[in-house]
Amino acid sequence: MISIIARNKPKYQYVSLLLLTLTFLLLPSSAHAIVDPLSVPNNKFGIHIIQATPDESSPAASLVNTNGDWGYITVLVESKDRNHEKWQEFFNDLRRRHLIPLVRLATQPQNGGFWKRPYEGEEIAWADFLDRLVWPTKNRYVIIYNEPNHANEWGNAVDAKDYAKVLDKTIAALKSKNSDFFVLNAGLDASAPPRAPRYEDQLTFMQLMNEAVPGIFEKLDGWSSHSYPNPEFAGSPDDSGRGTVRTHLWEMEQLKKLGVKKDLPIFITETGWRHAEGINYDSRLPNTETVAGYYKKAFENAWNYSRIVAVTPFLLNYQEAPFDHFSFKKLTGEKQAEKLPDTRVLGTQYPEYYSMYQALTDSPKTSGKPLQETKAKLIKGEVYSSIVTGESYTIFLTFKNTGQSIWNDEDTVKLVPLTGAQELGIDSVELPPDIKIEPGKEHTFKLNLKAPESGTYEVSLNLFSGNNQFETPPVKFTTEVKSPVILKIIAALGWKKDFSGNYTLKVKGVNGESAQNVNLNKKGISPEIEARFLLPDYSFEFSLEKPYYKSTIINQKLSAGVNTLDFGTLQPDILSAILHPTEFWNLLPFSN
Repeated sequence: MISIIARNKPKYQYVSLLLLTLTFLLLPSSAHAIVDPLSVPNNKFGIHIIQATPDESSPAASLVNTNGDWGYITVLVESKDRNHEKWQEFFNDLRRRHLIPLVRLATQPQNGGFWKRPYEGEEIAWADFLDRLVWPTKNRYVIIYNEPNHANEWGNAVDAKDYAKVLDKTIAALKSKNSDFFVLNAGLDASAPPRAPRYEDQLTFMQLMNEAVPGIFEKLDGWSSHSYPNPEFAGSPDDSGRGTVRTHLWEMEQLKKLGVKKDLPIFITETGWRHAEGINYDSRLPNTETVAGYYKKAFENAWNYSRIVAVTPFLLNYQEAPFDHFSFKKLTGEKQAEKLPDTRVLGTQYPEYYSMYQALTDSPKTSGKPLQETKAKLIKGEVYSSIVTGESYTIFLTFKNTGQSIWNDEDTVKLVPLTGAQELGIDSVELPPDIKIEPGKEHTFKLNLKAPESGTYEVSLNLFSGNNQFETPPVKFTTEVKSPVILKIIAALGWKKDFSGNYTLKVKGVNGESAQNVNLNKKGISPEIEARFLLPDYSFEFSLEKPYYKSTIINQKLSAGVNTLDFGTLQPDILSAILHPTEFWNLLPFSN
C-alpha cells in the first residue's frame, strides 16, 4: 500500500480526502477519440478504493454493480508505483468485474506532510506508462492530481498558475499518445479559505488558472468535483450551493462565467459524510444509519442530474485515522475495542460493512454499456489460395484478442463469412459458450468448406460480438478451384539394379502431414498417383523411405496435373541392417 499523508482538516475545510493507492483505466481505440459516456447506458454508481487488489475490487463490484452493471471506482497511482505488470493485472481484474476506473495521478509524499510537485517532463513519463496499458474501456479516464488549492497537495505552497501549466502539458502529452484519454482536472476544495500560500479560494484559484493558460478549462474532457457535505463533512443532503453535495452545480456556474462553452460531463470523484463510528465513537456526527439515508437521498435527488457520469464516495475501506469515519467497511481486529466497549470481541464483524454499503448496494441502477474496442488479429492460418475440385477442407484460423473486451463475456462471439459462404459452403462458427477470451489471448476457429467444380472466389471473414461486427477490417482471401495434383515418383537404390518394391511416401505441408505406400517398378518409377489432398501452387516437404535405406527428403512446389518427384538414389543404411543378416545380405551389390 502506498503511503498516505494524513491531513488535519480545520472546520472550514471541504477538503479532499483522497490520498490513496491504486490503478488506472482503459485502452486505445480503432477510431481514436473520446466518446460521450452519457451517449450510452451509464451506471453512475461508484466508490473510492485504496488497494489495487481483489480484496477491494470484489466488494466494490458488489456495491456498484448489484442491480446494474459497469459502475465506477476512483483510484490513485503514485509516480513511484508505475509498475506495468501490477497495474495491467489489476486492469484485467477490473475488466472481469465490469468496473470502470477513474485514475488519479499522484507524485510522492514528502517529509513534512505534503506531496511534491511533478518534476519537469513528468507528463511524458505518465503518458508513456498509461498508454502501454490495455484499458477496460475506450475512454481512458485520468484525473490530473488532487486539490492543488491546498499547499499540502502542491509542493507545500499553493500556485494556481503552475498547476494550470502542468495540467496543460499533461493534457497535451496524453492526447499525443492516444486521443482516447479522457482528461479530468484535479478536484478542488470548494471550502478552502483565501490564505495563501497554504490555501486558496477555489474561484480565485480557477481565475488564476485561466489567466495563466487562457482556455485551459475548454481543454478538459470532463469536470472532477469534490462535492462534500460541509461543514464538517456532515451537512444535509438537501443543502444547495458551494460546500454542499451540490457543489458541482455551483462549479458549472463558475465555469460559464470564465467563458467555458462546453457542457462538461461531471464526475463527482470525492464526496461523502463522516459518521460517528470509527476508532473512537464521535457522537457529534451522524451515525451510519443516518448516513445511509443521506446517501440514498443524495443519489435520488442532488446527484440525479443529467450531466453526472459518476459519483464515487470516499471511501470503501480505511482502518486508520483520519479516514476511519468515512469508511464503508467496519473496523476489524484490535481497533474494535475502543469502538465497541460493550463487546470486546475482536476479529471481523458481521456484516462487514456499515448500513450505507447495503443501502447503495440495494439501490436501483442502470446496466451500463461503456464502449470497448472489439478487435482481433489473425495470427495463424489461411483459406488456401488453391483448392481441388470437389474436395472438402477443414481450415483452422487463429485470432488474437487485440481489443479491450472479453470475447463471449456478454454477447456470443462468432466468426462469420461475409463473402464466399454460399459458393464454398462456409458456415458461421461460434465461440463455445464456456470459453471466454481475454485481451492478449488467442482462440482457433475451425471452418469447413467444400470446393465447387471450378471458379475463383473471394472469401472475407470477420468476427462478430452479437450482431456487431468487430472494428478490425475483415480478413480476405482469394481461392481458385483447380484440378488435382498427380504425383509420379522416381527413385533408385544404391548397389542395386532392380529398384522395385514398396516405399513409404511422407508429406508435410500447410494442410498437415500424411503418409502412404507407393510401389515402384524395376526402373524405380511409380504409376501416376492422384493426390487430391495436396494443394496446387503450394510447396510441400516429401520424404521417401524404405526399410534399411536412408530416407531422402525433397521440397517441391506443386501444380495441378502431373508432378514428378525425383528422389535420386537412396543409400543403404548399413548400421540399421547389420543386426539383421538376411536384410544385410540383400543390401550388398552381389545380392542382385
